[in-house]
Amino acid sequence: MRISSAQLHEASVRAMTTQQASLVKVAQQVAEGRRVLTPADDPIASSREVALDASLRSSEQMQKNQADVKGQLEQAENYLGQGSTLLSAFKSSIVKAGSGILSASDRASVVADMTSLRDQMMSLANTQDESGNFVFAGFKRDSQPFTRTTDGVVYGGDSGIRQSQIGPNRFVDANFSGAYVFDTAITGKAGVVATAGEANTGGLLLTGSTINDKTVWGNEKALGPFNVSFGADGAYTVTDGEGEPYAAGTLTAGAATLDVAGVRLSFSGAPKAGDTLSVSTSSSQSIFDTMDQAIAALSMPESSQESARRGNALFALSANIDGGLDRMLEARTSLGSRLNEVEAALSSDSARSDALTEEMARVTGADAATQVELATELAQRKFSVEAAQLTYTKISQLSIFNYL
Repeated sequence: MRISSAQLHEASVRAMTTQQASLVKVAQQVAEGRRVLTPADDPIASSREVALDASLRSSEQMQKNQADVKGQLEQAENYLGQGSTLLSAFKSSIVKAGSGILSASDRASVVADMTSLRDQMMSLANTQDESGNFVFAGFKRDSQPFTRTTDGVVYGGDSGIRQSQIGPNRFVDANFSGAYVFDTAITGKAGVVATAGEANTGGLLLTGSTINDKTVWGNEKALGPFNVSFGADGAYTVTDGEGEPYAAGTLTAGAATLDVAGVRLSFSGAPKAGDTLSVSTSSSQSIFDTMDQAIAALSMPESSQESARRGNALFALSANIDGGLDRMLEARTSLGSRLNEVEAALSSDSARSDALTEEMARVTGADAATQVELATELAQRKFSVEAAQLTYTKISQLSIFNYL
């Protein structure tokens, strides 16, 4: 079979073109960092890549949600930590002022400190985040939640709890409302509120209240509040919430305790005829009302009578402050649990994203092993193109006249 010079030339050019096309394709793959450049390169791998990419985008969006709610929870925990610090300082001031050894000027200084702490707490309750939203306003984030009126501090937010999705069918509460944190702190101690009448004229000063008979208190507390009225010579009567007689007795000289419906009241000093005590179950009260009442109690004029009234008021209010501290501790504990859940989800989804990215790289040939193969193939293709070009050059110079 005879091969003409034209045929030889055409075959050589075709070989070089094929080699150059293969070289360009591998060079593109190396430049892009992946073997699959178009669906035509590997339809199955391309389809798999689309599915993996959708899963990866979903995982990344979930991680964004998780990071956002984590920041919100950490921010709220920080604010509640500040609130606990302020309330602890306020409680210390109550203890200091209630010691009975302060002069009027010293007490006025303590009142000024307590007023400052109350105002700081008010500012904290109206905190705004970096977007200008009020942190403790519930769903009404555009409006200041707490305002001071002639009747005291009023909450204008709601009890709305915002939820953020941190996983498939997994949601976490992203906030606490101001109503829960500041406006409904539990009063009293261990479910019992013990108070002395504001009109008392005697020297009886409450120092403690404990449930000494849980069975009796559990059965009888629904009949309360129980009111103790003192008569002459330590005689007293106890009536229930309906005003019906419940018990009666006489305090012995030097007595320091009185049992009412399973609750033991501890006190110092002695009552006068007409003085009263009250025992009831715990309810709720705004932290700001408690702080205002404590400041008002410490602002009473100095006298032996006012001293007992002040001491009794501070006894009850100190327990209410403890209720506020307990509420903040409860909220911070809940936030800690939520943060643990979010961090666990964030760690899990981060690992999932890494696995998806690695699988996508393997499927599309963007992994390290494939890149090494492509680099090796590129070198081989370059060598093949250069060899084809050199062969064509040599063949194109061949002539029969060289052999005559």
